[in-house]
Parts: sequence; structure tokens; C-alpha cells
Amino acid sequence: MNSTARGLLLFLHVLSASAWLGAALWVPGDVRRTLARGHPHVEPLAERVGAALGLDLAAGLATVVTGLALWGYQGFAHRAGIELGFAAAIVRLLVGWFAVRPAWGTIQAALAPSADLAAADPPARRLGMLAGIAHLLWLVALAGMISG
Repeated sequence: MNSTARGLLLFLHVLSASAWLGAALWVPGDVRRTLARGHPHVEPLAERVGAALGLDLAAGLATVVTGLALWGYQGFAHRAGIELGFAAAIVRLLVGWFAVRPAWGTIQAALAPSADLAAADPPARRLGMLAGIAHLLWLVALAGMISG
């Protein structure tokens, strides 16, 4: 791979990682504030959160794919920081897919016009906790990449 292609790949990696960090950063706060406001404010919440979680997944996958390509460019050299960062990124994707999305699904079920929004409070708290864990994993991944 020539230096121009590597530079483009590095740019795409940093761009996707940046998008990944910011994609769902505000979701837990948005959910809590919107639930507190009640109907009719909760109606557009599903669209906002769905878009954020979709971007989160797409940017996360793009980050991992471009990171693997960059690591492969170096011959998959054993570098503890890179390996830690890669593992944290994979766990971060799994937390998003298997924990954050189901928590959001539980909240979304409580958003029906006839539903009691108070039922959405416990899963909204869980969503906040899971998002915090996810962002901590993102930070570990970033630290691993920088130290690698």
C-alpha cells in the first residue's frame, strides 16, 4: 500500500472513530429530558434515537474495518496497545448491539400514546449506564491505539 492510500485509510479511520464517539453521546440525556416533558414531545424521540444508534453502529463497524486494514498494513505486528484497543472496540460494538439497543427497545415500547411513560424510567436509567460503559470502552480503545 502506498503512502497516499495509507493516508486516506488513516483519514477514514479517524473520521469514522470521531463519528462513532459522537453518534450516540447525547442519547441518554435526550431520552431522559424528553421523557420528563411527556407527550407530545416523545413522538419524535424514536426517530432521533434510531438515527443516532444507526450511525453509532455504522461508524463503529467502519472504525473496526479501517483499523484492521491499517493494522494489516503493518503486518499485524504484535503491539499490546493496538490489540487492547481492538478488543475494546469489539466489546464496545457488542455492548451497543446486545445491551444498548435492547434497552432502547424497552423504552420505545413505553412511548405509545396510551402507555404510562413512568414505565420507561428504569430502562432509561439502564440506557444511561450502558452508554457510559460503552463510552468508557471507546476511551480504552482510543488509549490503546495511541499507546500502540
